[in-house]
Amino acid sequence: MAEDISAEVLALQEAVAGRYSIERELGRGGMGIVLLARDVALDRLVAIKLLPQTVALEADARKRFLREARTSAGLSHPNIVPIHSVEEQGNSVFFVMGFVDGETLRERVERAGPLTPRYAMKLMQEVAWALGYAHERGIVHRDIKPDNIMIEQATDRAMVTDFGIAQVGAPRGPPTGEIIGTARYMSPEQASGDAVDGRSDLYSLAATFYWALAGRAPHEGKNLPAILAKTVSEEPPSIVTLRRELPDRFASIVHECLRKAPGDRIQKGDELASALGEVRGRDFRAPPLVRSFLRNAEISTMVFLATAVAGGGTSVGSSGVNIGFGGPGFIGTLLLIQLVLVARRLLREGYTFADIREALLAEAQVQEEEAEVVLKWKWVRRLNSLWNRLWAGKFGRWFFRVAGKGLKPPAQSVLPSTDATELVLGRAAVDVFHELPKADRTRAGDVPAVVHQLESQAEKLRRAGETGDVLHDTVAALENVRLLLLKVRAGQASIDDLTTHLQKAKAIGENVDLQLAARREVEEMLK
Repeated sequence: MAEDISAEVLALQEAVAGRYSIERELGRGGMGIVLLARDVALDRLVAIKLLPQTVALEADARKRFLREARTSAGLSHPNIVPIHSVEEQGNSVFFVMGFVDGETLRERVERAGPLTPRYAMKLMQEVAWALGYAHERGIVHRDIKPDNIMIEQATDRAMVTDFGIAQVGAPRGPPTGEIIGTARYMSPEQASGDAVDGRSDLYSLAATFYWALAGRAPHEGKNLPAILAKTVSEEPPSIVTLRRELPDRFASIVHECLRKAPGDRIQKGDELASALGEVRGRDFRAPPLVRSFLRNAEISTMVFLATAVAGGGTSVGSSGVNIGFGGPGFIGTLLLIQLVLVARRLLREGYTFADIREALLAEAQVQEEEAEVVLKWKWVRRLNSLWNRLWAGKFGRWFFRVAGKGLKPPAQSVLPSTDATELVLGRAAVDVFHELPKADRTRAGDVPAVVHQLESQAEKLRRAGETGDVLHDTVAALENVRLLLLKVRAGQASIDDLTTHLQKAKAIGENVDLQLAARREVEEMLK
């Protein structure tokens, strides 16, 4: 522990000695001190949030905090940092949270600059999921801001932290006029001391990512009263004027959540997450081994290009591989050997060149989109993703054919995806559809739309927690579309057969909407 540790932290350490060992201070603010500690019994790192004495010594505030924080401790969601316990020891009131090995959104932006649009949409969608989950359970965070969004280093996952001042359930009695939260990110109703609900958190979430994208909050002022006055009465500057490369739909989502009246905003976290998902599209998620090959391929291509420009080094000719031991040539040779080993392992595990090619092209697209933020010239952006397209082309096909010499084909091909089953099936069905002759595609033109409908319905069912017969029927309909397309391509079925099944698939999709609507009605009746 640091030598200049404060008296209140010393008192806490004395109170929890033998249970928690405080290692150092992680940060402090108006709502308390965050400490890194070790859970002695479980031998794991945790974070402890110690309330300021001003809160801890006020009986009503202390009682309310303990009640609401203990309720928040019941939250269990992959995008929420868990609260392990909420305790009071003498004048020390604190809660123990999971420790996230990473950085806050504020630290990320201050370290690397404003977020790229794609990355911002990803993080914002994950936080929206977390807030939707909390709101459904009657919990409003009330302090969403860059400091309370963690980004886990290992997974790049956004996690909401610090539900310490959360509101649990509907407000009790008339508004008290008490202002709780952080001025730059709080909603107009929160700034006015009025009652708040989940829509206030969505305003704060939009204000947070406005800052993460533009480098400034929606409302700035010289002091707290000035910021609060602008929050209540003024519209924020258009974020597109500050980040011109933002997709229009993404910018409109941010501003929709920043509307003054709660009723004019997106109403629920899940709705916000779905809207962001539509703008993002579906990111290709390659397995770790494929990503390893992508990284090695990128580095190797850069080294070989440098060698070619400098002259000498490694070369491939009719007489084989010529190795130079000077500078990048020798390094390039080692990288080439490593690439061959990774490629052979991929082939042994059942991956094909088509799988690798899909990942390479997807990665190239992501790099081009993200490079738009920092690279002005189109030809520079294209050069930035050159190696991905090089390895996805004839050269990559030749390389994998050579690297795979002597390997026996695997007994079963591996489909490299961590996506939900319906997304994998949907991609496969659309791929087969595009392989059909033009005349057949014209006659069966409904295929992509029906596939998208079934994928969307299956996703809705999963979000609603429906994993029974309705979900099974929906995924089965998608599977049958894929199988019929394969049969049409092989001449074992006709377009008429496919069209008949597409009508049945549409009916199944419509039935999902009816099932979900009926479920919502029942839930409303039970409230």
